[in-house]
Amino acid sequence: MTRSCTRLLATAAVSSLLGLAAAPSHAGNYAEGDPRPVPFASSTTRAAVSADARQWFATSPTQGYAEGSPQPEPRVSANSRAAVAADTQLWIRSGLAARQHGEAGADPSSPAYRQAAAEYARLRTSPAYGALIDQFNSRSSSARAEEDGNPLR
Repeated sequence: MTRSCTRLLATAAVSSLLGLAAAPSHAGNYAEGDPRPVPFASSTTRAAVSADARQWFATSPTQGYAEGSPQPEPRVSANSRAAVAADTQLWIRSGLAARQHGEAGADPSSPAYRQAAAEYARLRTSPAYGALIDQFNSRSSSARAEEDGNPLR
């Protein structure tokens, strides 16, 4: 036999021996060496756990703020969907969206950002804002009417 054949047979023999040695670990037999987890059986009764929970709740701290330190109620905006959509349109039109989400990020000290903020403030107080709200309201009402099967056209 040649040297390469001998080397090949030796490699095959070593591989076979290693495979046989590893076989028990791949067998999935958890009874030896790697026991399966045993479910925990509690010796405490349900009534004892319930009584303990009631006792803890009786002495536990209150959730949120105590009555001794009242916090102000949060203010919730009552903007309609159309008002939010119109405001978003004006924010994009003014250039603030590009300034805030650009590569450099928002820099309120830059002249371009200040110019865009001034344009947004001007658009927000202009009649264009009310016109956009009306436009979005009419779109949503016509969409609702089409969903109901009663197109307004």
